[in-house]
Amino acid sequence: MAGQKEGWREMAAFAIISPVWNQLFCDIVFKQLHVIPRIPLRITLARAEVLITMYRNQSVQAVTVSHRVIVSTSHPPSSSHSTPVFTMKLLAPTSSAPLRRAFSRLSAAAVIFGVAAGLCLMPGAVSSLHAQSPGAPAAPSPIPREDTKWSHAGWGGGGYYYAAAFHPTRQGTIYLGGDVAGMYKSVDGGKSFKLINNGIADYGVFTIAVDPSSPDTVYAATENGLCKSTNAGEEWTILPQTGRKELRITGEKGKSIRCVAVDPTDSNTVYAGSPGGKLFKSTDGGLTWKVSYEKDTGGEVSKLGRVQFGKVNGAYFGGFWSPVAYPEGVASGDTIGFGFRFQGDGTTIKDAFLMLRTTSGETYRSKNLRDIFLNTAEHDVILRADDFVIDPEYVKKSPDKAKTAPATPEWGNVNRFDFAVSGPLPDQSAVGRFGEFFFAATRASDGRTGTAEQPVTVPVLNAGSGKPLATYGNIRTGEAAAGPVFTVSVSPKNTSHIAAATGDTGVIISTDKGATWTATKTPARASCVAWDPASPTTLYAAFFSDGVMRSEDMGKTWTTLSSALPPKLAIKDIAINPVNPRELIIIGTIGWNGQLFRSEDAGATWTPHSTLTADKVGDPTLPAEGKDGKTPLSSPTNVVFNPQNPLQVYVSANWRPALSEDGGKTWSEAVAGADISCITDVRFHKGKVYVTAMDEGTLMSEDNGKSWKQLWPEKFIDALSGHNWRVAVVDDGGAAPRIVSTVSPWHHASHPNKVVVSEDGGKTYNPTLAGLPAYVPKPNTMWGQGYGRALAVDPSNPKVLYMGIDGDPTPGNADEKGGGIFRSDNGGYSWTQLASQPSSRRMFYGLAVDPTDSKRIFWGACGENGGVHRTEDGGATWKRVFTSDTWIWNLEVTSDGTIYAAGKELFRSTDHGATWKQVSRFNNGMAVVGLAVNPNDPKTIWVSCSVWNGNAKGGVFKTTDGGANWVEITGDIPIVRPLVLRYNAEAGELWAAGVGLWRVKQ
Repeated sequence: MAGQKEGWREMAAFAIISPVWNQLFCDIVFKQLHVIPRIPLRITLARAEVLITMYRNQSVQAVTVSHRVIVSTSHPPSSSHSTPVFTMKLLAPTSSAPLRRAFSRLSAAAVIFGVAAGLCLMPGAVSSLHAQSPGAPAAPSPIPREDTKWSHAGWGGGGYYYAAAFHPTRQGTIYLGGDVAGMYKSVDGGKSFKLINNGIADYGVFTIAVDPSSPDTVYAATENGLCKSTNAGEEWTILPQTGRKELRITGEKGKSIRCVAVDPTDSNTVYAGSPGGKLFKSTDGGLTWKVSYEKDTGGEVSKLGRVQFGKVNGAYFGGFWSPVAYPEGVASGDTIGFGFRFQGDGTTIKDAFLMLRTTSGETYRSKNLRDIFLNTAEHDVILRADDFVIDPEYVKKSPDKAKTAPATPEWGNVNRFDFAVSGPLPDQSAVGRFGEFFFAATRASDGRTGTAEQPVTVPVLNAGSGKPLATYGNIRTGEAAAGPVFTVSVSPKNTSHIAAATGDTGVIISTDKGATWTATKTPARASCVAWDPASPTTLYAAFFSDGVMRSEDMGKTWTTLSSALPPKLAIKDIAINPVNPRELIIIGTIGWNGQLFRSEDAGATWTPHSTLTADKVGDPTLPAEGKDGKTPLSSPTNVVFNPQNPLQVYVSANWRPALSEDGGKTWSEAVAGADISCITDVRFHKGKVYVTAMDEGTLMSEDNGKSWKQLWPEKFIDALSGHNWRVAVVDDGGAAPRIVSTVSPWHHASHPNKVVVSEDGGKTYNPTLAGLPAYVPKPNTMWGQGYGRALAVDPSNPKVLYMGIDGDPTPGNADEKGGGIFRSDNGGYSWTQLASQPSSRRMFYGLAVDPTDSKRIFWGACGENGGVHRTEDGGATWKRVFTSDTWIWNLEVTSDGTIYAAGKELFRSTDHGATWKQVSRFNNGMAVVGLAVNPNDPKTIWVSCSVWNGNAKGGVFKTTDGGANWVEITGDIPIVRPLVLRYNAEAGELWAAGVGLWRVKQ
């Protein structure tokens, strides 16, 4: 149902250079200054910073030192000849004030010395750099920053919240973490929340841990590493080496529940479980880490390479391939087949085929090999000529060549093989172990001989050699990944006792602060574990669908407590009342349905409490759902007691987190202000604001974002609920404006992309898919399937609209004509696919109609044949008019016909696309996505930059002179990478949307 926002995270991350501290002065100050004088470096150690910016032909003027920031400054550049040639930040440890001060003094001295050395070396380095790159443009001047103050204009709820915690001493303070928006905090007992993302590494937060003995210290396990705050979440620092590509001390969706725990008597001792299966321990507050536990796989390592098909991602196929060379010295006439060494896992799969390709391009498919997985002994699979046929897909794509191709492979021409499996792979897995791939022959070059019945094998590839195989689809090569460490818990009665819930060994226990570990006799997949606050030997654990148990003897024996619970209940978390340990709360799911049970007798009996009272003001989504304001709990993730007042309990969940004031008996939604909405469009019309959002529909505000009303859907509707992408609000002579939005229902297999039209300002609405594809396109799409992410209105005729859906036609299926551009002549009620389409239909937001000529339409495409495409005849013909950047995310055409294209930078054309000029020089490695032009002053332009994962990187920029100069106005916006910018000329406000919704006077 909800929370399906993975598309915001799908593209590649960008690396941050992080040299090791003990090589700082040698490798950075003395070497890097003259080797890479124009590349920013960042050494991540803690919060205090040293920032050096050196300008060519300028001298360093001062170095200032404080407990937070050390800044080396120079005169600002006064001309294009004074450009920055080196920028470096050093971050000092924060574990103690004396250490910070010592670092500050040492850093200042070392930096001054290093800068002096660098200045001595710089001229030669710069000369060398320019000698290698003649004619290279001068590096851009630093973009100045304004201290912009943004106002929140969104709402709470409607998304997936994964983590929750109470402040241990400050009454009313609750922390909350979400999958796409980072960290929130409430200081009024859950009545309202605000985002607290200053310095956070990533906007996906999946575990929160608070230090009991230093109550303002908070840890947030994000997808990009473990972050720490020492001032109650107001500022964050990513801890060294915890990133996903380093130690992977991260919080990750489906792999983290309570993966961080702090020793309640020692703030420096922190335990952190990894999604990669290891448990780490720090004794210095997270600055350094050592492995405390990792599973000992044991046993003899197979000489065969392990290949797992399925349960890796959502694809329904998977395979690997390799080029091969026919062995020298083996006559083609002596070869009787091709094969491989194999060991199955006993599973039954749907389809498995070996494909062979020849030097002349023919492709052959083997018989179905699914039964080989049933054989769990090592054996040779030999396929002879009559085991192959010409691949049916090759016949479809190359029918003429297939007619003249040999009926079976000619062994001497084979130059590639593919082994592919298909079936219900997202839900099941099959493991095959592969050894040598070989040709089977009656005679080998080394003199070995065989017969047609018992041939000799001539190896051409060893899949068990450890060298990586080229793979695709739903597949993992190599040994099985260790199960995640979902939860870590420290006993408050004896802090030497640590327990962890793992994904492959069940509950493990240490009695010596993590030095050694013992596996207990529990189900292998444990979701959570919690110590009884009154007993150092009693603990509770849950095992997803295998129930909940209690041990009173340190895990030696266990008692099942879930016999009366629903059999399909998957339990995720347990909370124990810190004052009355016999009072327990467990949460879990049956499908998307949330389940919450209370026990007042240590788990002997359970009472359900799985409904809550909705807050229709703080969370305006689905207002018609539930009777008398009651609504069911959806997919809870954490449940926590307030240690100061155990009558207060908070549960994080999908869509509607909730608070109880009576120990968990009754619940009320408590999520106001915790903005997690993925806003995809913003429009203004006569004092009203209209937005579309992923998961949440189309909403309207009549008071400039102070409150919101959902227009559709007002409750879950199978054919309509899903992602709303774009909205158009136009006057057409009626009493109210026509509102049109594009929608991709969650259940797209039976309900493909459609359009919703309202003629009365949203009071009533009509969904339609007339003329739109009756299926969801998949070839050449941005996020794996076609979405209606583009919508444009003809400025000269409000009934004419254009809609863009990404995706090419399906090969071999004439009925599936793909996406592209569709036109409506009746206000959106019916659509016609343009007969001619741009050469690429893969797009994001790029569709615009020229106000000076309605027949001139622009399309921004991504990837192969990407760039800007133009038609001047209403779509009858198309021409690719901009190719300098093949990833165009957004387009805007102003009232005078000037077109802006957003890609790696911002580009402008004033002659309808004939020529282009680059108008930005951000050079930040990010994508320019948000784009807005002031209609009253076309030289004033706003853009936003973004990365395509959860990293907290991005910015908002403004120019008032058409791009000659820019200023950064990111300011205090809590999510720094909005994907949508809209300027409300009537109110003089810039709105920024993406994850969350914000506005500022401009």
